[in-house]
Amino acid sequence: MERHAINPEQLFRGKAFSQTFSIRGMERLIFVSGQVDCDREGKVRNPGDLEAQLAGTLDNLAIALAAQGASMKDLVNVHIYVTGLLPEHTARIREIRSAWFDAETPPAVSLLGVERLAFDGLRVEIEAMAAV
Repeated sequence: MERHAINPEQLFRGKAFSQTFSIRGMERLIFVSGQVDCDREGKVRNPGDLEAQLAGTLDNLAIALAAQGASMKDLVNVHIYVTGLLPEHTARIREIRSAWFDAETPPAVSLLGVERLAFDGLRVEIEAMAAV
């Protein structure tokens, strides 16, 4: 499989995401439903804690990918939803997620501020697509 992350010179160069991402010769696409920082009983692990929830959510995303025989390096598109998102959160979110994302070819990423998520106390939800 051939992976290409391209950041056109005319666009902003992100530190932890690619502006465009293409794949040739892949075998399959994997779509992962929105992951959150909940245990297997559905209980929110770190209510209200943005940083802890981001880490827990990324852990759950890695588990979901592994169940399909994929890893975080296979991510091609990620949507991160955050309640109460403020501009000053962006750098810390980027820093935390960089421990999970491929540094050389990070996936295409959207960071969105939302009003509410499915359960009380949730601050972060991440849905993703991977290619293997």
